[in-house]
Amino acid sequence: MSSSVLIVGAGPTGLVLALSLLQNGVSVRIINKETVYRGGERGAGVMPRTLELSNLLGTLPDILKIGGPVPIRRSYELPGGTKPLTEKEMSIHIEPTYHTPYPNPTMVGQNHLEAILRAHAKKYGVEVELATELVKFEEHGDHVVAHLLKTVDGKETSELVKCSYLVGADGAHSIVRKQLGLSFNGKTIEGHAEIGDVVIKEGLSSEYWHFWGDAKTKMVSLRPSGQDPGVYSFIVTGVDLSHVTTTSGHDDFVNAIKDITDRKDLVIGDITWISSFRPNVRMVDKFHVGRVFVAGDAAHCHSPTGGQGMNSSVQDSFNLGWKLALVLKGLAPPSLLDTYDEERLPVIDEMLNKTTRLLKQTLNSKSEKDKSESWKRGIDLYMLGVNYRSSSLVIDDGAVEKIVAASYNPESATAARAGDRAPNAPELEQIAPSNEEISFFRLFGPSYHTVLVFGGSAEQHKALLGVVKKVPKGFVKSALVLPKDNPAGSVPEGFDVVLVDTKGYAYDGYSIPAGELQVVAVRPDGVVGARVTAIENLEKYFSRIFL
Repeated sequence: MSSSVLIVGAGPTGLVLALSLLQNGVSVRIINKETVYRGGERGAGVMPRTLELSNLLGTLPDILKIGGPVPIRRSYELPGGTKPLTEKEMSIHIEPTYHTPYPNPTMVGQNHLEAILRAHAKKYGVEVELATELVKFEEHGDHVVAHLLKTVDGKETSELVKCSYLVGADGAHSIVRKQLGLSFNGKTIEGHAEIGDVVIKEGLSSEYWHFWGDAKTKMVSLRPSGQDPGVYSFIVTGVDLSHVTTTSGHDDFVNAIKDITDRKDLVIGDITWISSFRPNVRMVDKFHVGRVFVAGDAAHCHSPTGGQGMNSSVQDSFNLGWKLALVLKGLAPPSLLDTYDEERLPVIDEMLNKTTRLLKQTLNSKSEKDKSESWKRGIDLYMLGVNYRSSSLVIDDGAVEKIVAASYNPESATAARAGDRAPNAPELEQIAPSNEEISFFRLFGPSYHTVLVFGGSAEQHKALLGVVKKVPKGFVKSALVLPKDNPAGSVPEGFDVVLVDTKGYAYDGYSIPAGELQVVAVRPDGVVGARVTAIENLEKYFSRIFL
């Protein structure tokens, strides 16, 4: 059975890519060599930037329905293990604003996030093919042939799959990366931890993230699941800890926890999963060769400190998805796919540096104050400032000179320059094609560009719509945004949507000067692709995307 894209690996990276492609009308198959869906909390922190991508994908309501805030960090005095030493917020709480309605991380166990993504993919008729392993692949110029091994009721069968593109989202030990021969340069950081989930039947409050000891000697961290009562995600680490003993059996593991915490009263049940973890900081030097790509942990691995891994991985997928769809439809040149590497490599490089610094800070903390501060996460890790300002795709003719900033740049969270996230603007009155209240976040979509037009004359609007009409139909939505104090007497024709900025949120949030024509092209991944005043520059931008 053939498909346009074969995705190897069905974690959040593979599932987000599958859903992104399906929403773009691309046929996909997604395989996983595991025989059952993987359980466990794992990467449970969903950052605000990922929440915004989830809004575009349509999965956000399901995530917010079951998600919860990051628990307060509570550390305990030893010996004894019951008297609290400190209680501190681990993440900075930010009040929602009109331009950033989802400003705080949400805790959702990765097993639950994957279930949400699978349910949405199923609406498009696609389900994960379990017990299906990629053995090898060959590229043949205009397609890829993948050799699969499927196991059903203990019987193995082989299958050849012809696909236009293959994407390895198959984790740190990726067979796709290895067969491509990609470098995976980096280092292994000194340290060792056991991570996993355990059932605590009695003795702990689910209100807190509990800590005993320190990583320089022995430490236990127990974070309550927000979805599964009684389940706690654990980290057991320390240079004085015998990891062989800790993982040699249930009783030894339980004894290790009780020894470090000095909490003999804890009633500990099943260990639902456990894994030995040694911090590796590695990344590829390119994300694709020909028609074969890698994403997520297959392309980069690092310390879990900072909660960037899963979030960076799904952002890989969302960056690639819309580009791959346009190329497959013959609407964009294959060279567009090179910008996946160009845009994601700097972000991942900076992310690895950030998480490595956090890990070293955590491991080297001495005082209780240092420990609390080392576990507190700054707003840069919320990823709203992750940007592609240096990308060759984007155009910003309003800047005195090309704006180049760090890939994690706080200004990019709200500046709305080319390469930045596109902020929201709520309470817009839609006067065409129908009368209703709408927001930018409802207007944007994962399968088309949204061209926001502020100000300008009727003549300029006519010229601009002429540029938009050159783009294949259905791949650009044009929206004229009228100021609150100067709505048009009659509804201008030709735009897909005409909006009145009744509260001024759009003009303020995008820093639009009064009366001057400003055009903002928002990509399908929620990034400002172009911010221009000259109409010919909008045409120049689209020429970089479309054939």
